[in-house]
Order: sequence, then structure tokens, then C-alpha cells
Amino acid sequence: MQNSVAINQPIKTPQMLFGSDNINDFGNRVQSCRMEGYSMQPTIEPCEVVAFVDCGGHALTSGIYVYTMDAFGRPCLFIKRIEPLADGSLKIISDNHHYETFTLNTDEQKEIKIHGRVVASLAVRRFV
Repeated sequence: MQNSVAINQPIKTPQMLFGSDNINDFGNRVQSCRMEGYSMQPTIEPCEVVAFVDCGGHALTSGIYVYTMDAFGRPCLFIKRIEPLADGSLKIISDNHHYETFTLNTDEQKEIKIHGRVVASLAVRRFV
């Protein structure tokens, strides 16, 4: 058959299909949310499911993080690239160049809650 895989033995573990790399690295600490909007394109597309792990509420290294911040008069969930700077401030970056990069100083950081660091994203295709 074209575009298919034939498996001639029973599948005993997920590692047989996907490999053992990192399958248990995060245990039960993985949480998920859905990407809304276009700010992280092309890295993360709208409606993708994003998996993230607890980082203790801090962005100590550069990466993509999930955080909550008040916007439009209510708390909103954001998925952005965060780069800690030497002076303690955080540079907030959207991968989509149509969105502006901004910096939060240490006082402004009190207004955000960092939920975790993104470890994966998964495209979801609906057929019904």
C-alpha cells in the first residue's frame, strides 16, 4: 500500500512506534493548552495543542513559556518566547514578526504568572 506502514509483529510498548527518547522525561508533570492566535507562527500554529512542564514560576533560561497576564481588563493566557536578560528583566518575543517584542522589568513581572516551559506542540486536524 502506498503511504502506509506494515507492522508484522505485535506492538507491546509505545517506544516500538516512536522510540524511547524522552518518553518518560517529564513523568506526570506535563500539562497542555491550545494555541489561540497567530503570534507564534511559524513555530506554533493556531489550534495546536501545546505541552508544557512546570518551571517553578520562573523563566530562568530562554525558551517558549505559557503565562497569564492581565490584558483587556481580564487575565489572559499567552504562549511566547521569553529571554531572561542580565538586568533581571524578561524580553517577551513573538515568533511572528508582525507582533512587537517588549520587555518586562522586575516590577512589571509581578503582574504575570508563568505556568511552565513548552516542551512540544501537536497539530490537531479535525475531519468531522
